[in-house]
Amino acid sequence: MNDRNILIIKTSWSHVLSQPENPGYVFYNALFEMAPCLRHMFKSDMDQQIVKLTDMITFMVSNLQNMAEIRPEIDALARRHAHYGVKPEHYKTVGDALIRTMATISGSLWNDETKQAWVDLYNTWAEEMITAFDHEKQNSM
Repeated sequence: MNDRNILIIKTSWSHVLSQPENPGYVFYNALFEMAPCLRHMFKSDMDQQIVKLTDMITFMVSNLQNMAEIRPEIDALARRHAHYGVKPEHYKTVGDALIRTMATISGSLWNDETKQAWVDLYNTWAEEMITAFDHEKQNSM
């Protein structure tokens, strides 16, 4: 990821966090609107889940320059998601919900360049998680 995209992502995420709309709340509303069939995977307290999502994205965005260092956290997240029943095909819907969330809350910061930076970042994260998912699946056989 280049320095320009890192700056765009960090700036837009900071802006999103400063807005009155909670990005986790907006994200899960978008996700369940797009894929109501995924709602059953969330058995825990949604308020807690919203905090976890926002905290995880904040952690990952804060460490964009150190992808190698956060890769173990991404892999652990993928393994947890695999145990919850998440399948590789779900990652596209999650990405779409994230992009919708960012577009909704970013306001005037949202443009084609910002969108592309977030799409590229999410695709990197999703590819890593799917790889970890596949590895976890092979190890459990």
